[in-house]
Amino acid sequence: MIADDDRDLAEILAEYVRECGHDPITIITGGGLEVIRRYGEFQPDVVLLDIMMPKFNGLTVCHALLSRDPGAQIVFVSGRVDSTHPFVTGAGAVGCLAKPINRDDLRDVLDRLQQESLAAS
Repeated sequence: MIADDDRDLAEILAEYVRECGHDPITIITGGGLEVIRRYGEFQPDVVLLDIMMPKFNGLTVCHALLSRDPGAQIVFVSGRVDSTHPFVTGAGAVGCLAKPINRDDLRDVLDRLQQESLAAS
């Protein structure tokens, strides 16, 4: 699942995900509340989640998703928030990628999460 309020960036990120050998199941651009509402519908393996969004920012969304599904794998995506900020590191996400997204970094995160999921099965 890709969640970013900027539709163009979300579409580019979806293309990068495909280039990394994975399939995005949906793109949500309506803000954080929509992400929370639709998470259960799609039950994604990974959520690529923008931090700066309307109607609940990514940090709030992360907390809400993890409270409902402690196994949710959330990767923050942000061009404005420092990945080492305590709010980010303490939110429970499994990773954080800086915008502009580097395909190799995205591939590394997605592959790592897939390997961890397979190992846990």
